[in-house]
Amino acid sequence: MTKRSPRNALFAGLLLTCTVGPACAQDGTQLQSAPLGLWSWSAEENDHELLLSLEIVNGSWNATVDGATAATMISDGEISVSLPDGQKFVGELNDDRSEIHGHWFQPPSPLDYQYMATPVVLPAAANDRWQAEIKAQPRPFRLILDVFQDEENQTAAVLRNPSGNNTLGASRFRVEAEASGGWSLVSGSGGRERRHRLYSSSDGEVLLQYDRFDEPISLAPASDTAKSAYYSRLEDEGAARFNPPPQLDDGWLVATPEEAGFDGAALEALTGRIATLDPRREYPHLIHSLLVARGGKLAYEEYFYGHDREKRHDVRSLGKSFGSVMVGALQAKGHAITADHRPVASLLQSTGLPVDDQRKADITLGNLMTFTSGLDCDVNSDSAGSEGRMWEQQEERNYWLYTAKLDMLHDPGTRYAYCSGSANLVGASLSAFGKAPVYELFDELIAKPLDFGPYHFTLAPNGEGYLGGGAYMRPRDILKIGAMFAAGGVWNGKRIVSEGWVEESTTPRVEVTPETTGMTQEVFQNSYFGGSQAYIWGVDFIEVGERRYASYQASGNGGQLLIVVPELNLVVGFTGGNYRMGGVWGRWRDFVVGRYIIPAITDLP
Repeated sequence: MTKRSPRNALFAGLLLTCTVGPACAQDGTQLQSAPLGLWSWSAEENDHELLLSLEIVNGSWNATVDGATAATMISDGEISVSLPDGQKFVGELNDDRSEIHGHWFQPPSPLDYQYMATPVVLPAAANDRWQAEIKAQPRPFRLILDVFQDEENQTAAVLRNPSGNNTLGASRFRVEAEASGGWSLVSGSGGRERRHRLYSSSDGEVLLQYDRFDEPISLAPASDTAKSAYYSRLEDEGAARFNPPPQLDDGWLVATPEEAGFDGAALEALTGRIATLDPRREYPHLIHSLLVARGGKLAYEEYFYGHDREKRHDVRSLGKSFGSVMVGALQAKGHAITADHRPVASLLQSTGLPVDDQRKADITLGNLMTFTSGLDCDVNSDSAGSEGRMWEQQEERNYWLYTAKLDMLHDPGTRYAYCSGSANLVGASLSAFGKAPVYELFDELIAKPLDFGPYHFTLAPNGEGYLGGGAYMRPRDILKIGAMFAAGGVWNGKRIVSEGWVEESTTPRVEVTPETTGMTQEVFQNSYFGGSQAYIWGVDFIEVGERRYASYQASGNGGQLLIVVPELNLVVGFTGGNYRMGGVWGRWRDFVVGRYIIPAITDLP
């Protein structure tokens, strides 16, 4: 990624020398103590709430965004409104002219945000005039630096980046003074030692050498917003604050913990435990939200680290499960799509490309959803089909084709290899049967029937919906998918998928082991959690004392978890910020659900 110069990052403010006072050596070298305290820097964001107005004046379409005229085009009934920064709206006027429906598109951002589509409806505000507030995807990028004296009276530091956990490659640092002035954040040792310079500035801030930018970033004393993002809960918020979820107009029925068969005191104790976690731990548990539903009712809903129920959270690879759910939703609408559909060869042929290996004609939708396609695609960065290499290359903007053109390494169905490209390629079948882009199908098949609030769907560079993960959604909405599956495919009386598809798509197909992956035990332990693979859903047991409860889950990097325990009619959802720390979030199912939530059920069979 290209390095950029951040806001307020100026070399001019560095205090490398001083001229008077007890903190100065004879040669003028600064000897001041390290800048203890909590510091914060954030990148500037574009406005994410915009007022879009469209109207017809003298037979011509005009558009304004926040009162400013925007470029407008009409083609075959499609209305397109564009802004200079690359944002745009594309939609159509419905037959009775009561509303314009479409999507607001945001281009990629240099700071970890992809191309996104947000569903938008503009109701008629007057004759020939339509208007709505656009809730685009917020794109925050914040760094929080805590410099403190550790338990051994040594100066230490932790760096937090809530949106991506980009923390200079370490969880905790030593703070060492430099003879030339200032300090260094130091991690590792020997040939693996890394040093990042830290300085005081003349305006009371500190400047940090951060490897995403060419120039140092200027951190100021932490604001209340930064403190809320750093601590699980601030003291004045009440560490063990716990209230039953409110009844809102979002489709959820709510219940007290006791009404749902839980010991409320036990759940309150869990809240207090999460809320008082030490942010200075080397491997902190950054649980952003925890929600629990039982019997179709939301009974527990708690947020931490500055998150709340309206904040849309990155679902990461949890979003892979959307492809599997949408297959079932298309079936329920009468489409003939099944797990036996063979999409790869037909995709290549439809674009005039040769089928370079006849085994590709045998790859089924089921192979893609169980990560057994045989293509050269896995999580290893050396794999040609790895997600990182796919997103970095510029030659093929159609990611379905990028994956379909990969070499075959194994016969389909014979080798397990987790692959974002495989999950994304499910979209080719969805689009072929549903006759619409994937992001539009998701809105019609899942989001609208499940009463979703505002959400943002990730797109590939060619503008097609991306099913490898990365959408932004409210935690209450994410949990609805699990509750719908726990209810046999029904949400509030509406059939979304068949009961048969719920069973078929969550039935274990492949055991994830060193043998099925072809890995050594050591490499396997560093790559996978084990268990079994269903159609995108992972299947495993949760142990509670002497009992084992079958469960299935969708999971995403950082701690995005949607867990269903059918026997208990239990659904649990997490969002989190432990990106690239699978050793932390990978334990939440067993540790939080197995040790706290299930034992809190008062009517266990």
